[in-house]
Amino acid sequence: MSEEYDWIDDTNLSELVNRFEKMLKADMQFFFDVNEFEIVIDYFIDFQDSDKARLAIDSALQQHPSYTGFKIRAAKLLAQNGKHYEALEKLNQIELIEPPNDELYISKGEIYSIMSKYELSIEQYKKAIPYSENPEDIYSVIAFEYENLNDYPNAIKNLKKALALKPNSENIIHEIAFFFDITDREKDAITFFREFLDSNPFSKVAWFNLGIFYNQLELYEKAIEAYEYTLAIDEEFSSAYFNIANSLSGLSRYEEAIKYYRETFKYEAPEPITHYYIGESYENMNDIKNAMHHFNKALEIDDKLSNAWAGLGRLFAAQDSDVTAVNYYKKAVELMPSNTEFRFDLAMIYLKNGQYDDASEMFEVVVKQDINHIEAWINYSSCAYSNDDTETAIEIIEEAIDSNKDSALLWYRLAGYLHVSGKVQQAYFYIETALKLNYEQHKELLDLIPTIHNDSRFIELLGVYKSSQ
Repeated sequence: MSEEYDWIDDTNLSELVNRFEKMLKADMQFFFDVNEFEIVIDYFIDFQDSDKARLAIDSALQQHPSYTGFKIRAAKLLAQNGKHYEALEKLNQIELIEPPNDELYISKGEIYSIMSKYELSIEQYKKAIPYSENPEDIYSVIAFEYENLNDYPNAIKNLKKALALKPNSENIIHEIAFFFDITDREKDAITFFREFLDSNPFSKVAWFNLGIFYNQLELYEKAIEAYEYTLAIDEEFSSAYFNIANSLSGLSRYEEAIKYYRETFKYEAPEPITHYYIGESYENMNDIKNAMHHFNKALEIDDKLSNAWAGLGRLFAAQDSDVTAVNYYKKAVELMPSNTEFRFDLAMIYLKNGQYDDASEMFEVVVKQDINHIEAWINYSSCAYSNDDTETAIEIIEEAIDSNKDSALLWYRLAGYLHVSGKVQQAYFYIETALKLNYEQHKELLDLIPTIHNDSRFIELLGVYKSSQ
């Protein structure tokens, strides 16, 4: 592992490097003690100046020939230059003749990691633990090697070991939370953080992460309580105010949410996303004027915030100012082409205004990006149906069903299109399929073909499947 130079300031580091470079220019030998040489060598290795690193190692070995650390750095330099096996051979030779030490095993672990041999890397790091003054750092590195193997349970296990040795490490707490998050283990995370807080009740970062996992499970009241503990420990923890506001929004307590969003401005410069969420809260309260004000404030700070452009689009669409709404949504889509929600909303405005080709084009992109977006599939088919192209509408729904066979809405829609096109027998087959999946959603079919409610065969089927509910 590279030295962090924690104990030396930038001025002294610069002086050491300059003195070494003067030595090279003068073609003389200036004395450097072991620590000074280590700093100089690590500096050149970190900045990938292989030539000077090599010269520094040679000079160091001339002055301190028995020091193992310089031999290890020579191997690390070989590895940096792509000579991994040669570097490992050098380290193996050192291991045969020198007493075990953490730097040797860590260096081997790093090289195996560079070679993507993560199991061997872990093996070497484990050997280093008994000889290290900071084993928590090694447990953390082992965790990231397990991450490379997609072995998240073992990654978490090693981070827990690291945290047990260094319970005040905010970085380790955040890393543990990260691994719980990416593995969707919210309940396990809550159990872990509650147990950790039993013995470390003043860890604001642990309380904060506990709140995050409660929030993810929509346990908003408990999330707020956890964030409030964070603020009891550190009242300037602005992210806790922000997250309380989010949880309050989840409870539809928008006025309170706005107060907490505003609290963040006391402790940090106003963020555009915070103004956006304030605007969204006002939007949910039907306060269009204030919503618009805060969406615009967000764009004053960051005119590339796609959510704010889309928010303004929603407001104008709600007021039937569709032409203006389209322009705002287009900007949002331009800034974030992968956002299916923006494209869907824009497509719905096109559909509402009979711009079927524009709507169809937009819905097509949405379903390509998200094949499980049922509403998009249905409205995509509606574009063709409204254009008197029932065959294309059928083809679209059939394609949708290929990826969403459990969606009753799609089967009802397919049955409806078939019925309209005169394929009544086939339509009734699919009506039964849909009724088996979800009886209540048969209203989808009634919306498409209101007259079918007078069909005795349809009424009979409803009776059969209603009684089986």
